[in-house]
Amino acid sequence: MRRQTWLMAGSIVLLAGGAATQIHAQDTKPSAACGSGQPVSVNLLWPTQPNTLDPNVETLVMFAQISRNMFDGLFRLDDDMQLQPDLAVSYKQPDNLTYEIELRKDVVFHDGSAFTSADVVATFDRIMNDQKLASKQRSYVSNVKSVTAQGDYAVKFALKQPDSSFLKTLATIIYITPKSAIEKVGNVEFGKKPVGTGPFKFESWNVGDSVVLAPNCDYRGDKPIPSRVEFRFISEPATQISSLQSGEIDIATQVTSDLTAALKSSSDVAVQSIDGNQTFWLSMNTKEGPLADPKVRQALNYAIDRTAIAGQLLGGFATPVGQIYSKGVFGYTKAVSPYPFDPEKAKSLLAEAGYSSSKPLKLEFYNFRAELNPVQQSIASFLADVGISITTRFDPNYFVDTWQPGKMGRNQLIIRSNNNLLMDADFALGLELDGTRRGVYFSSPETDAKIAKARGEGHSNSRQAAYDDLNKTLYDLAPVTFLYSTDAIYGVSKQVDWKPRPDGAIYLADVTKKP
Repeated sequence: MRRQTWLMAGSIVLLAGGAATQIHAQDTKPSAACGSGQPVSVNLLWPTQPNTLDPNVETLVMFAQISRNMFDGLFRLDDDMQLQPDLAVSYKQPDNLTYEIELRKDVVFHDGSAFTSADVVATFDRIMNDQKLASKQRSYVSNVKSVTAQGDYAVKFALKQPDSSFLKTLATIIYITPKSAIEKVGNVEFGKKPVGTGPFKFESWNVGDSVVLAPNCDYRGDKPIPSRVEFRFISEPATQISSLQSGEIDIATQVTSDLTAALKSSSDVAVQSIDGNQTFWLSMNTKEGPLADPKVRQALNYAIDRTAIAGQLLGGFATPVGQIYSKGVFGYTKAVSPYPFDPEKAKSLLAEAGYSSSKPLKLEFYNFRAELNPVQQSIASFLADVGISITTRFDPNYFVDTWQPGKMGRNQLIIRSNNNLLMDADFALGLELDGTRRGVYFSSPETDAKIAKARGEGHSNSRQAAYDDLNKTLYDLAPVTFLYSTDAIYGVSKQVDWKPRPDGAIYLADVTKKP
């Protein structure tokens, strides 16, 4: 049995057999008076707006930036990507299918109600079973068999299959919501005026423009410093940059490499970049039509010069990959290199699949993010060069209206990406390639079994070995067209003291800003 307990000054891991390992707590900034700092504004560059502020509904990483500042999970990842307690105090793992978690007793929601085990149980119940809520997070918890209260301040999770990434899921994706508040107002109203336990509380939502949060001075930990936090929804990349330069916003997200020169020449703005975990690929419907043929999918991979795109188009802020995760994510396989650029090989595979100049492969290529238009056009050019008849389309609603509901056509491609919050391969696999979860457009008994094996391995070495085997299989099957991973680039006002994290999470409670 494994047991882990966190102490105030650090944490101790008690393993079976009585061995103990000390884990030192992360350094923190000196405490400041609640709300004593300057207001901070962050722009979330995305083509669409949030439909709800309920953290248990959507899966878009960008809008989770709002949730993580209002809500807490049972655990969290610190700046070094190490697991730390949040609403939990400790956990025991009697076997590989059971987690018993002790909860904090000093937590209240923003409406003044006490946090208890009932809120944890209700949170998972609404994600898994509330048909009206229709949570898109259901696939994240599909392996949970049951969640039961063990008194007011403990819960027990029973899993269907072993899952070594389960605690990371609890630390990065699932935020705990208040049972009583939701029962009182219902899902829709709660999504308009959410109530959490985090360092900031909801103040206002100007639909189409911004969400404003106020400091929660009853927060149990260090009090939040900013007097106000604003999340903006400017969707045009150049407009975001001009807003940063004018001082309208303090932090610009997902800055493209072509716009960094303008920022570097500014005396008021700094460019901050970090090895990112956002990985890009072309998603396609492999269940039917021409893309069901592995030779066609392999041809697409050979047709694209990733090195040219990463170095020339993306200014060296990208790294070609042959997997759907970056090198910093657990489960990445060093021995699996990107597909080489070999247009003659691509033409040969297309010919073997029955395509020729008189009978070309016809594809529709969608993009829903304006900042990726140059990448889309470059990829389309490479595909056309090997004889593919390619039509490019821009539709900012394609991902939400077509891809997510499983309506993607048999000859369609879309640029997809994943910001791997868990820093674990299982997260990306579950969203794209696992038929038992959200692998809507690709799955196979072989790869589903290998994903489950890697997910369930209890030791890191054996897990990595399982992923190495899986990644080689996926490379050969080419269920997607692998592209590149990108550095995360931000534009940040020089008045603001903030640094990016490897997982891309933006926490604002300890951010300071000069007047």
